[in-house]
Parts: sequence; C-alpha cells; structure tokens
Amino acid sequence: MKLLSAVIILIAIYIFQKVLYRKNWDRELSAELSFSKNHMECGEKAELLEVISNNKLLPLPVFHFKFSLDRSLVFENMENASVTDRFHKNEIFSVMGREKVTRRMSFRAEKRGIFQVESASILVRDFFLTSTFAKMVECRSSLMVFPSKLSAAVLEPFMRGIMGELEARRSVVEDMSFFRGIREYRSTDSMRAVNWKASARRGELMVNMFGWSMDARVMLLLNLDTDVMVETERMQETAISLCSTIARELLERKVAVSLLTNGLDADKQPVPAVSYGAELSHGLTIDESLTRVCGSGKKDMFLDEVDALWKTPRPEIVYLIVSPYQKQDLLERIDRAGERGDSVMMIVPYYDEFGYKKVRDNVRGWEVPLHG
Repeated sequence: MKLLSAVIILIAIYIFQKVLYRKNWDRELSAELSFSKNHMECGEKAELLEVISNNKLLPLPVFHFKFSLDRSLVFENMENASVTDRFHKNEIFSVMGREKVTRRMSFRAEKRGIFQVESASILVRDFFLTSTFAKMVECRSSLMVFPSKLSAAVLEPFMRGIMGELEARRSVVEDMSFFRGIREYRSTDSMRAVNWKASARRGELMVNMFGWSMDARVMLLLNLDTDVMVETERMQETAISLCSTIARELLERKVAVSLLTNGLDADKQPVPAVSYGAELSHGLTIDESLTRVCGSGKKDMFLDEVDALWKTPRPEIVYLIVSPYQKQDLLERIDRAGERGDSVMMIVPYYDEFGYKKVRDNVRGWEVPLHG
C-alpha cells in the first residue's frame, strides 16, 4: 500500500512538474548575446557577453544555449564548441530561480567585416529530464571589424612622396579669398586674373594677386577590380588595408582626406563616397565605409567615376589611386589629368611571384606575397 501510494505521489509530481514547465519554462526568461565593443581593429581582442536572466522561482536544471558565429572570430575557450564552416557553441549549465548568469567569452578578430550572431536558441529540460522545450533567440548586437593596418615604417616612403606632393600643391594653389594686391600682366598669366578696372585706369593690363592656400587635400580612389585571376580576395584586402592605413597616417598629419571606391556592400549596392574630413575621428568614418565592402564593381564603374571626377581640374587636390589594376585605359586617364594640372599618384598592389614593371614615375608598386 505504501509503495502504491509512493508511486501515485511520484506520478502526480511528475505530471504536475511537466505541466508546470510546459506552461512556465520561458516566463520571465531572457537570453542576450552582445559584443563588448561596437567596433575594433582586425587582430584585436574583444569579448562576447552572454547574459541569462531567470526572474521566476522555477529553476531550469538543464539549460542549453546554442549559437553560431563567423569562424574568423577565434575564441580562446573551445569547450563545448566546434568549427566547421562556422563557429558553433553549445553551452550547458543550470539556471536557478531568480538567478542571472553572465559569461564572458574572449575572442580575436582575424578578418575585416561586420559580424553578428545569426542564429541562437535556448533548449531547456524539465526536472525529470523527460521533456524538452526550445525557442529561438533574437540577437541584435553587431560588431564591425576594421581593416588591418599595415606597418607605418614600411609605408613611410610612400607617405613622404604624398606629403611632398601636398607641399608642392600648396605652393601653386591660390586662395581667391585672400587678395594681396595687383601687378602688371605677364605672358604666363591667365586672362581670368585680369583686373579690368585697374587696367582701364593704368592704361595697361593689370592682374590680381592672391595668397597661397594651405587647404591641400587628398582624395583616395580605391579600385577593387583586379587584372589577376588568382587570390583576388587577398589582393582586394591588401588594397583596402592600404587605403585604411594611408587615411590614418594622413589624418595624424592633419591632412583632409576623402574616399571614393567601386566597392559594393552586402546588398550589392555601391558603397557611398566619404566626404573630406581632417579630424582623427574621420578615420572611423573611412574605416566604417571600407568595412562595409563585400565585393567589387567592375573596372568600368571605377573608370566612369574617374571620368566624372576629372572633368574639372582641381589643383588643390592630390588624387591617390590604390588599384591592383593598371592597364592602359586607366593610365591614359592619369596622364590626361596630369596634363590638365591635376596631381595624381597611384599605388599598385602586385604579387611577388608575378613581379612589377614600373610604367610611370607617379605609379609605384606594393609587393604582396602570394604564399604567406
């Protein structure tokens, strides 16, 4: 009789807890995943924060939390984790009633891009481990990993060339808002500089004199279409890193920088141009734009942008092209821009095994190891 009573009580408890868990397991239960940073440099470390809150008295004796991330985020602790085409984590622990569990998982970002937890789920078992309850978790946190930065020491010869060209530009660009006076006309003067009222009074041609502008600027023109068929992604990443590093170095020297690229975002739409800025914080804007690049438009798209840009001479601007592509159609445009008075420089990433042939004095190569 006692045994029968015990069995009946046990069955009653089992049914009661089964109904209790089925109706209440996810009540006042929340699970959140978030990154410790909104953005970071490629190669840096950050943390993924996991916060589970069970604000009811009912304990959750077996709690599974599963999620997946891009495998380029490399976690230090690989317990209960696996890596296939993605990084998969399945954490198992208990969450008592009125308990909040916070876990921190350290990782290192090895690749540029925008990352977020695309899928996460909760799986809970009842007290007798006979029933399973599950639901998906919405995760909104995202992480932007900026392009890797190249060595400033290795880049310094390029930077000296850019800064030298900027100084040269400052000596030839007149600031029309800074009037210095008038003088007699010379055969090398433009007729646009003639002061007709002063010329009428003096009976000879007189021209206006202006001060020199110190507002020389650099526009980065990034072409991601290549003329090589191997390891194109590595070549494109090198070009992106070059732009990011050069922008940072110029901003540290208080030079205004803008960016124009034929890169495409995740929706295959053109990445918007970045306007000029000289503050160090402008580097974040440029890096954010470069980080959004997920593909490349065709080289014709880049050539069309260059044609539109160089319709009007802009002697105060130094144009710096970063392009793995350097065929004749692009070189001819650079030549024509130079003939009109524009200042154009170009850096061409190339693979060491293919070599590089110098084609212009204002075009320089950047060696990239094909295997390494």
